[in-house]
Amino acid sequence: MGDFSWKAARRKYGVVVYNYTTGGVKGFLPLEIGECVHILEEYCTGSGADRKATWYRGYSFHNRKAKGIFPASFVHLKECKVENEGPYESVIPIEDAIIKEVTFVLREWNVIWKQLFVEDSRLFGTITTVMVDLMSFRCQLVANTLTNDQCWDMKEQIISRIDWGNGKLGLDLVPRRDGKQVDPDNCSFIELYRLHSQSMEASKGTSPRRQTIRDKARSSREKVASSMAHLVLSFKSLACNVGDESETYFSLYDSSTNKFISEKFLVRNTNKGMPVNMEKLHNYRGIFMDLNEADLERELYLVAQIFRSGRMLQESSSKKIPKFHYRRPWGAAVLYLKDVLALKREEELDFHMKVQSCVESESSFPNLHETMIKKQSMMIGKGITIEKDKQTIGIAVSMKLLHGDLASVKAEQPIMFSKGITMIQKIGFSDSINPGEVRNDLYLTLVNSEFDRGSKKAAKNVEVTVTVYDSNGDIIPECITGGCGEDAVTKYFSSIFYHNNNPKWNDTIRLSIPIDKFQCAHIRFEFCHCSTRDKTEKQLYGFSYLSLNPYDSATQADGTHALCIYKCDNVSKIRNYMKLPSFQEDFNDPKIMSTLPNQLPYSRSSKEYLTVSTFLCSTKFTQQADLVGVFQSSSRQECIEKSLHNLINLRGQEVVRYLQDILDALFYMYGHTSSEGERFKHSAEVFHALVHIFNLLQDSKFEKFVCVLEAYLEENFSYPLAYRDLLSCLHEKTELAVSCADFDKEYTVEDVFQVLEQIFRFIEKSYRLFQGQYGVEPDNFKQLLGSVFRSYGRIMASNEVALRRAQAKLLRELNKTFQPLLKLITRKELAGLIQEMCSKMPKDLHPLLLEAKVQLCRDMVNSVLFTEQVSRDIVLPMCMSVIKKCLITKRVLPLASQTLGDILDQFREISVPDGDSQYVLKTLFDLLMQTLLIMDEVQQEEAGGMMICCLMELLRKMEELHYTTLMNTYPKGRPLKDFLIRVLLVFRDLIKRHVFPASWTVMRMVTNHVILTAIQYVAQSLTEHFLTGSDFDNQLWSNYFDLAVSFVTQDSLQLERFSDAKRNKVKDRYQDMRVLIGLQIQTLWNGLGNQKRHFIPSLVGPFLEVTMVPETDVRKATIPIFFDMMLCEQNIKGNFTSVESEIIEKLDILITGNNGDTEYRTLFNQILLDKVQTEPVLREDGRRFVVSVTNLLEKLLDYRQVIEGDEHRDKRMHCTFNILNFYKDNINREEMYIRYINKLFILHHDANNFVEAGLTLQLYAQLLRWTPDQLSANLGYPSQKEWERKEELTLKVIECFDKGKAWEYGIPLCKELAEVYEKKLFNYKKLSQILQREAAFFNNILEGPSLRQNPSYYRVAYYGMSFPPFVRNKEFVYRGDECLKLATIMSHLTTEFPSASILTSNTPPDDKVREGDQQCIQISSVKPVASERSEFQGHTVPMEISNFYSVNEVDVFQFDRPYHRGERNKDNEFKTLCLERKVLKTSYKLPGILRWYEVVQTEVLHLPPILVAVENMRTVNTELDFLTGRCKSNTDMFFQQLMMRLQGVINSVVNGGLPKYQEAFFCDEFASKHPDEVCHLIELKTLLVEQVDLMEQGLRKTESMCTEEMKPLQKNLVEMFSKLKQDITESGSPRAGRLRGGSLGAVIRPGTPGSGSLNSSSSNRSSITSAEAMSQDGDNIYMDPPEDSGMPPPPPEKRRIGSRLANYGAHLGGQQAPPIPSRPASALVSGSALQQLTSRLQQSRGVTGSDPALNQSPTSQRALSTSMSSSNLGSGSRTPDAQNMRRFVSSPDTSNTDPSTPPPLPQRRTSNAAEIGSGILNTRPPPPPPRQSTHDLRFLSYNVPSPTSGNVTPVPEEKPAIPSRTRSIAVVNGSFDQGLTAVKEQASGEDKIPPLPPRVPPRPSIPPLPEAGTPSQPPAKENITSPPPVPKRTSMYRGVSSGSVDDTHM
Repeated sequence: MGDFSWKAARRKYGVVVYNYTTGGVKGFLPLEIGECVHILEEYCTGSGADRKATWYRGYSFHNRKAKGIFPASFVHLKECKVENEGPYESVIPIEDAIIKEVTFVLREWNVIWKQLFVEDSRLFGTITTVMVDLMSFRCQLVANTLTNDQCWDMKEQIISRIDWGNGKLGLDLVPRRDGKQVDPDNCSFIELYRLHSQSMEASKGTSPRRQTIRDKARSSREKVASSMAHLVLSFKSLACNVGDESETYFSLYDSSTNKFISEKFLVRNTNKGMPVNMEKLHNYRGIFMDLNEADLERELYLVAQIFRSGRMLQESSSKKIPKFHYRRPWGAAVLYLKDVLALKREEELDFHMKVQSCVESESSFPNLHETMIKKQSMMIGKGITIEKDKQTIGIAVSMKLLHGDLASVKAEQPIMFSKGITMIQKIGFSDSINPGEVRNDLYLTLVNSEFDRGSKKAAKNVEVTVTVYDSNGDIIPECITGGCGEDAVTKYFSSIFYHNNNPKWNDTIRLSIPIDKFQCAHIRFEFCHCSTRDKTEKQLYGFSYLSLNPYDSATQADGTHALCIYKCDNVSKIRNYMKLPSFQEDFNDPKIMSTLPNQLPYSRSSKEYLTVSTFLCSTKFTQQADLVGVFQSSSRQECIEKSLHNLINLRGQEVVRYLQDILDALFYMYGHTSSEGERFKHSAEVFHALVHIFNLLQDSKFEKFVCVLEAYLEENFSYPLAYRDLLSCLHEKTELAVSCADFDKEYTVEDVFQVLEQIFRFIEKSYRLFQGQYGVEPDNFKQLLGSVFRSYGRIMASNEVALRRAQAKLLRELNKTFQPLLKLITRKELAGLIQEMCSKMPKDLHPLLLEAKVQLCRDMVNSVLFTEQVSRDIVLPMCMSVIKKCLITKRVLPLASQTLGDILDQFREISVPDGDSQYVLKTLFDLLMQTLLIMDEVQQEEAGGMMICCLMELLRKMEELHYTTLMNTYPKGRPLKDFLIRVLLVFRDLIKRHVFPASWTVMRMVTNHVILTAIQYVAQSLTEHFLTGSDFDNQLWSNYFDLAVSFVTQDSLQLERFSDAKRNKVKDRYQDMRVLIGLQIQTLWNGLGNQKRHFIPSLVGPFLEVTMVPETDVRKATIPIFFDMMLCEQNIKGNFTSVESEIIEKLDILITGNNGDTEYRTLFNQILLDKVQTEPVLREDGRRFVVSVTNLLEKLLDYRQVIEGDEHRDKRMHCTFNILNFYKDNINREEMYIRYINKLFILHHDANNFVEAGLTLQLYAQLLRWTPDQLSANLGYPSQKEWERKEELTLKVIECFDKGKAWEYGIPLCKELAEVYEKKLFNYKKLSQILQREAAFFNNILEGPSLRQNPSYYRVAYYGMSFPPFVRNKEFVYRGDECLKLATIMSHLTTEFPSASILTSNTPPDDKVREGDQQCIQISSVKPVASERSEFQGHTVPMEISNFYSVNEVDVFQFDRPYHRGERNKDNEFKTLCLERKVLKTSYKLPGILRWYEVVQTEVLHLPPILVAVENMRTVNTELDFLTGRCKSNTDMFFQQLMMRLQGVINSVVNGGLPKYQEAFFCDEFASKHPDEVCHLIELKTLLVEQVDLMEQGLRKTESMCTEEMKPLQKNLVEMFSKLKQDITESGSPRAGRLRGGSLGAVIRPGTPGSGSLNSSSSNRSSITSAEAMSQDGDNIYMDPPEDSGMPPPPPEKRRIGSRLANYGAHLGGQQAPPIPSRPASALVSGSALQQLTSRLQQSRGVTGSDPALNQSPTSQRALSTSMSSSNLGSGSRTPDAQNMRRFVSSPDTSNTDPSTPPPLPQRRTSNAAEIGSGILNTRPPPPPPRQSTHDLRFLSYNVPSPTSGNVTPVPEEKPAIPSRTRSIAVVNGSFDQGLTAVKEQASGEDKIPPLPPRVPPRPSIPPLPEAGTPSQPPAKENITSPPPVPKRTSMYRGVSSGSVDDTHM
């Protein structure tokens, strides 16, 4: 029975392969695919062999705390390693390292890959391909189905792709050795550096490299072989009706050279199309072998030539089997192979070759394939697609391309080769010749022939029979091959061309003649005439022959040969012809003709000949006679010298082809042609030939034949005495070079030194053969070898310039002789010989020789000479001497550093005694550091990396004893100090210069760890020797702190930027090295004692940089240092001003440089506050300082968050504004203040906010004076005098005001410049220019209505707790362009806050919205409420001048919301219609140096229905009065408007408006319900009567101007008005009258621009303002109320500080806050300026006075302020007329104005439906005469009810968005009393003239700045604000952007 219990799991690691859901059941563990699980227990069923786990218990590695059970079938178990088995065990999966790395890499790349989709589509595609490859490779590795070789190759491919991808994606490069990641602790710095360099090289390129590591290690022959390709051709079928048996020959043809490059593949078919050999059915294959890269690039075609085999004429009706089968041309086909050769993968493609027959024109057959190729090329060149022949006529084939050498291809395709495949060779040698390969092929081509017709009329049917005969005249059998795939034949029969005496065959055959018969063989050509009749025998016509080895010399030369045709009609008669001339040209040679008999045995015709061509491809027979002389040296010794000389002059191809035979012949001369004990007399020539051959093989063209030399040396060389001649010749040649006697020779000693390796290898082989043959060592070998090295020494000692290259060559090539020499002598002997040779060299070496000598040293270090102590004792000192010399002279540094690196690398690989390490350390350590300090950039780039690695490797080998020994080598004092300074400077430069790329993380971490260890020892030495008393050294300690700061702040140690896995890996291996250095800094600083004063304040900035490292432990360790600095300076100077100043200055630079964070601000505040509280002397000032710096940190951090991106431009302005104020008011940092002025100016200017830009820059200008003091270059300004800088700034400000069309602000600046030019600089030219500009400004002001428009103002409120703190539940007023539409604002805000929703009502939201998480935005336009200007009091000010100030320099705004009192009366809305008027006050006036300000105070008023009616009536009266007066001065412009307005008013009164008013107000019901409002009935009645008077005036005016077309309308209006007037007169009272008409204009639904909210798309601009006016601001921003206003003093944050830069101490003490600067005088028009403007205006009008309609004193109640009447522009039943009358056109012509008549009405402007009834549209009328108090808004107070207007009860908002103040806001110059008076006047309807406001106080010397946020005092905390998102401004013209406007919102 089975064991059904839980037991400890045997296999503890698995991967989930299927999702497992538990349904919430407790105790079960839910799993997802891919999770890894740790199995603790298993539940098994069954027993014994059937025991099987069904359930597991464990946990997922994703959540180790959650444990549970899960099915075993859902998990795939994997092998793992269990550590610490038990309750605390851990499992480590046993997986292939490459598989794990691929998994990690794919996860890491996946994140970046998604980003690339947007950023770099090209790289995205490449990375996608690589990732797919990696996943495919990983699957194959995991499947474990590959062989070891395949697995290794695949891993190499994976590694190459990973390294490439990491490099392209900027990830860490992984150092690898043999494909495996190296452990940096077990690897030297030098090897680590080189491995990183290899990985970086692998990461270059546009795609991963396909070459593996093993590919790189292959020999040259293998590389050539691997680049070979083989084309497999499979014949499918021949769908041609040939009629007889057919022979189809396939071959490769190069169209660029018009040559066949391969042999022919023969396919024989029956007349039925079946193979003749049925065994080849479906297996007719051939392989074109050995196609190299150059062949694949050729224009190759597959050519098929078809021959018919049968009777001469196919038309013969005879059905008998013919006796002779003649080969007759039938057709050809071609196939372009570009598509096949371009295949990368070995896939087989099918092709159809269209056959073109030549039966009708046999003569075209030899060149038929060329004709077809030309046609195809023309079609391809013209882009014509070659359509496949859909018919069955043609040849069907398939092909595929195989890569690699033939042996590997056979191994990979065993099945294909086992079935029998025809091998088709190239015509010629392949690029890869295997050692021992023998080839002896002669390619013979029958080109053409000429035959004499003779007496016969018909031409011959010529057939050529080719046979090969030996020297005895016997036929050599089976040596002719016409096509591959068939057996060789004895006789070859050519094709026959019917009746053709000059046939052209171009038929190539291969002759494979046995080597022993080749030299004496000849070829015989027999010509037969073949009859069409089937006769018994063919008729012989003649013969020709060709000898292969004429005159018993070299083989017949390649080329074309014209052979004589000897006539003969019987084969038996052909004999004894070898002595006859075979070539046609021989009969023209007198020497040959003299040897011939007078009568030849055969007749011949000079016109008849046969043309053939031959091409020899043989490794045994040559066509060069000179080679034959070398081969036959034993029999022809008299020609040896000449043959050797000619051998050197032969072409390299000829030499390497017969390399083994040539070498055998040359060494034979050394060994067998000299007598005993004597040298061969031509040994020098033989040595020369050997040197020539060895040098020839080093040519890249013949590099592939080196394997032939290797094979000969190992297998065929057998000359034991050759060493003697080789050493002797080498010695003699070197001695000749010493005496400079070989310079005129054909070869120099330099050529000999180039091949020393080959020479000594043959010497070593000969020495071994001698030992093996004679059993003893040669006695004279060491003597000869010593003489050779002594001659080397003499040549190295020479100072001849001519020998310099030979000397360098010897040094470079000598290392190649180490391996053969060490088989003959000991290592010590060889090292001694080399050391003796090098000792002969002069001390002052040429750079070329020095480099060669260093290279020799490096070669010795990397050889076996360095592994053995006895030889290393000789080699190491020599190497150290050379390296030291290079470091001192700064020459050959790259090679010297590589050599030193090899030495240190060898020290790690082999066991060396400590003495060697100490020797290197003492010799080079200090010298290395000195060299690193003084290297230039080029040397740093070439050798810096390796030299630093050498230094780091030396440091890593050093232990405490080594450090102590090294320090003790320098005496205490100056020497030790200089040494330590060098160490510190090298370390600092290493860290700061980033010697290693950022992707070399492993290298950087190991380097930092070594430097950390070294710094600890250096710090110990500093403390011991340079800390106390006179030993203290400021420079040394400064360098240490500089190094420590650089170490902590370096990029490579900022672990927060790493991934979690990478960060944990670094911490596990090295800890956080920043913390260790930070603690060391703290310890050493505390140990300085009184010496700290030397580093204050110089170390404030560096230590600040350390404290901003985002590591809490580092910050906690180093922040207290600032307290220590403050205390130290306080104790010394009595204050810590320098520390304070330095901290503030450096904070600005560091924070804006992306250092520090919120945590840093908190820690800085907490730690330093705690510290200063414990120190009485710092308690007050220290606390003030910490609070101030914390405030600055907060502002700088806010600024940094928005420092980039156009979408944050407005926020960036606000943050800049906050910082600017801080530097101005809190600390005396004028340079920082100016810096941020410039930043804010640039922001405004780039955004086209020209007025704000001018006001901002004016702050800088006002800090300067008109003095000649010199100012340094700053902020892009050159070094110049102060007055020049001020002038430049002032002109910029004027330019900004001009662009912003705020000419009123530019006039005072022009006056100031004019005064300077006139009275100080006396520059009348500039004076003239500035006066002209001032005059232009005056003129522009008068034309203002046509040049500029009023700006628009919007209120935006943000409700919801999910908004950022700086806008959360707050309101703001934005100053925008006149083109700014509501839709644009909403689009911008919804882009800024995507999750926010726009409220569709202006009703204040409830607490649920405010406290909820949903984001809600409320938008409405507001109306600016201007205050009276003192400079206008008592003056007649034209509207063109005063209109500017009605919408500028305002901080009070209002908007109305209509509602109904009680239940809405549907029959008469006027009974219940009320207005809620909300008055807003912003923190500062607009325009300013910002375009928006927060609403700091609100007041809410409620107007009852009677007052709403009064306001509506007053509005209509005002419009009628205005239009009537204007019509007098400008009839053309205002007549139409007046006519339309009169029609609208009269119609509305007559047709039903008045009964509604009578029903609502003139009744007992109203008096009884609202007795407190009855007093307003008189005013309403008065306005009604006044309206009648105004209508009467208007009708009289229109009657005098009425045209004929308008008279009917005029008559109708007069009649209607007469009836209306009669009704009113008879009634005498609205209550008693019989009025039937509507209200006099009261039908307009009340409301303000805010009441319409989202229902309007128009702005609150007036038609008389310009587009640019919306971006203009004033230059002096804020104004204080007068002291005698009766208003309580403003809160601290609103007070103005008069000093230029306020002391921040008062700010911290809570006595001061950010100032409210007064408006500068430049913002006002002075009295003289006003007079000039008035004069200009009068001149333009042509009258002496201004328009009295604008300037007369108020005389009636209709002159009441229109500030409240503007609320009529609300929603409801408002008519288009009422809407249009609120808009006004450009400034009218007021000439001939009648002072007694009111101004004319303005023209009507058509509005769209969206504008009608909109509360957003603020269409302000131009300011009426002063009696109307046009711009005065009186704030109503909650606490001061009016006895005459008690019915006007201000009611606070029930749920206000902004807490309301209990006191009123006075806006008439801040006067509360005046505001109250205005409220009373409006409520009572009394006609009073408001008092004149006091004059604006004079401009302060330094303009104070507004603080958008609240200062840091706790009481004002609630006012701290950050910039809300500001709607982007748009241009008034479609398609023209303003600033950085997003046109998509337009």
